[in-house]
Amino acid sequence: MEPLEHDDPRSLGGHRILARLGSGATAVVYLGRSRGGRLVAVKVVHAERARRPEARDHFVREVAATAAAGGVHSPPVVGADPDGRVPWMATEFVPSVPLHEAVERFGPLPGPSVRRLAAGLAEALVAVHRAGVVHRDVKPANVLLTADGPKLVDFGIAAAAQPAALAGTPGFMSPEQVAGAPAGPASDVYSLGSTLAYACARAGTGDDAPPGSAPDPDDAALRTLIADCRRLDPAERPTPAELGERLARDPGPGTPPAAWLPAPVLAAIDAHAGEAANPPLAPSGSPRRRLLLGAAAAVAAGAGAAVLLALREDGQRPPAEGNASPAARGSTPPSGRPEPEPETEPPPEPVTVEFALTGDGPVEKLTYAVNRKPETLKDVSLPWRKTVKVPRENGSAAYSLDLSHHGEITYEVRVDGRQVMSQRSPAPGIPAAVRGPGPYSAEAGGEVAFGAPPGDTGA
Repeated sequence: MEPLEHDDPRSLGGHRILARLGSGATAVVYLGRSRGGRLVAVKVVHAERARRPEARDHFVREVAATAAAGGVHSPPVVGADPDGRVPWMATEFVPSVPLHEAVERFGPLPGPSVRRLAAGLAEALVAVHRAGVVHRDVKPANVLLTADGPKLVDFGIAAAAQPAALAGTPGFMSPEQVAGAPAGPASDVYSLGSTLAYACARAGTGDDAPPGSAPDPDDAALRTLIADCRRLDPAERPTPAELGERLARDPGPGTPPAAWLPAPVLAAIDAHAGEAANPPLAPSGSPRRRLLLGAAAAVAAGAGAAVLLALREDGQRPPAEGNASPAARGSTPPSGRPEPEPETEPPPEPVTVEFALTGDGPVEKLTYAVNRKPETLKDVSLPWRKTVKVPRENGSAAYSLDLSHHGEITYEVRVDGRQVMSQRSPAPGIPAAVRGPGPYSAEAGGEVAFGAPPGDTGA
């Protein structure tokens, strides 16, 4: 998640735009908030692409396909204007981690997690195909892992009127897609099988898949299910509904965990939710004001406060040397008594950013940062607190925490006594037998804006 850039929209369709979630070849996706406080993901077509009629037609079909597929396993569309001057679509924002990122960061998913993933994606494809839509690009990057289950996203290729040859992602495309033949619902099943193989083994899925081992040998049923999905003949592949029935009949070895994902993945999802609750702030103030303030600071260092007056935005200049006041020339005024020194206001109190860790511990390593100035500690005893002062004229404070620990801990951040973040690690609800002995990793961050000092009108 990145702060907004200068030319990014600040509102669309009644949604306040808060931050950038990502950018691709065709569109930018923003984090937004509705008037009622609902977080949404707003996809906006690039301006140069929006000027092409065929691209606009494609986006109209994409909105229709996304709306038709929206449901439990695909974020629903909550608003759209594909024909507007700025074409956009808003879907429900879901705190999540893409499947490919989870595997790259934390390793293959355990068998029970892959089975839950398979069941959720099979349900998603049942709904998608029932709506008359073929996704055509089922792959790890288009699968979001959430605390409640997987979500299938990005119906851009599904919306294509006449998909070009090789429309899809190498390594996850069906043989018929590679051959340039029409891709029906069975093609999505093949891609689902490749996606499941990536999730549990990271092997045999093409160039996009890092090296790894075979699927869990103790779960023969899962291994067979993946192989059946990836049969060369589309007619021999099970339908999504049949996949769901097979997974329901055979729950697999072991007892399914209360939380369907490993603790580090759930912690990453929790961190994403915290980041969305405190999105990074865009730079404030007009470009002209920022330029003047920066120039004023440079002049003050080299030429004294008198020259600063030349940079005032009201256009007034300092008096010329010949017209300078007696005080400015260092002489005594006519009264013979020196004029009193002008009173200066004391500097405003700085803002206090406080970090606090409580719980069992121990904490092996802790890195905390305010305004991107990190400090690293090792073997930290709990409870632990640290206070950092930030000049109020800064206008905001960015904070972050990154730690490795054992046991259960709670980490909090307060700004001037107001709590802006409170999270637990490992995530609540994960039995100790499932999450293992640790160590666990946790990271979180955000940015808080605060009022300007008295007398700063922000002009």
